[in-house]
Amino acid sequence: MAAFDVGGTNSRLRGGRAGEPDCTELKVRTADHPSLGALLTSCLDQAGLRPETVVLAVAGRVPAHGAVQMTNLPHWPVFESAAFAAEHGIRLSVVNDMTATAHGMADLGPDEVRPLTHHDAAFRADELLAVSVGSGVGSALLDGHGVVRTSESGHVAWQPVDEFEAGYLAFLRSGSGGLEGVVTVEESIGGLRGFDRMYDYVCHAAPPAPELHDRVAEARRTGSAVAPLITAAALAGDARAREVVRLFAALFGQYLRGVVLVCLPAGGVVTLTSGVLQAPGVAEFLCGETEFLDRFVSPGACHHDLLAEVPVRLALDPLVGVRGAYRLATRDALREGQQAD
Repeated sequence: MAAFDVGGTNSRLRGGRAGEPDCTELKVRTADHPSLGALLTSCLDQAGLRPETVVLAVAGRVPAHGAVQMTNLPHWPVFESAAFAAEHGIRLSVVNDMTATAHGMADLGPDEVRPLTHHDAAFRADELLAVSVGSGVGSALLDGHGVVRTSESGHVAWQPVDEFEAGYLAFLRSGSGGLEGVVTVEESIGGLRGFDRMYDYVCHAAPPAPELHDRVAEARRTGSAVAPLITAAALAGDARAREVVRLFAALFGQYLRGVVLVCLPAGGVVTLTSGVLQAPGVAEFLCGETEFLDRFVSPGACHHDLLAEVPVRLALDPLVGVRGAYRLATRDALREGQQAD
């Protein structure tokens, strides 16, 4: 069996036999492939796997008809899951990447999460809200019955709350930002384009230090992510980088507040996954030196008492998405084995 977690920037494969601890793992750059089908075939070939059962978690909508279009790779052709499965003789299940992430988070032990708030995680812990801020932004709710309900919450609009954020929205809608109409959370803070946009906005008023400028320019030239450069510079004390991270934190906290109010009206636990936040020191900076938690709770606003009691944790395992997909693949493989018996 095999499991894939295909994101806008990186994709991961995990393969093995159901019930056995050993597995094969592979990580590739998503954009290095011309299509989703080509990525799957290449990864299986590289890993030397010929699975019968495959679970594919994708960063995009999964319609009932099975034709998948990756959200942040619109130039890729539509992936016809049924045709691919028939061509390769496999049982293929396609799920949204947040479905896999939520299942992966359900397996996390106490030493695999870092509390970002000071609450007892037993507060309605049967309701788990998984939130990812990586190349894209998304969320999924895992209820007490083990059922996952995904959403497209990263594509809701955001509302500026001060002049600096209003300036960012105007910047995004200007010729520099290149956006029109509704500006979404993902477009504003997602790692694929959001950090570039926040960096350009902050630096259009005050230039960055030459060293940071040169690093960002080189990353853009080579197609690498700028977010790790900016967060590292922020932790090192760079003024412009710290402004970028503070803007990110405020918008992210505001988004998280809205998602919790929609998905956890009776309370629950929030678990975050993010390559940005998992970098050493970033989570501490976010909680200690930005408005992230203040925006999340919004003291004085309606239902701030509920939000003040919701534990927020950070998943430490960067492979939580493919881990969840592999969990689903194991389940499917065992079911097929039982039916065959």
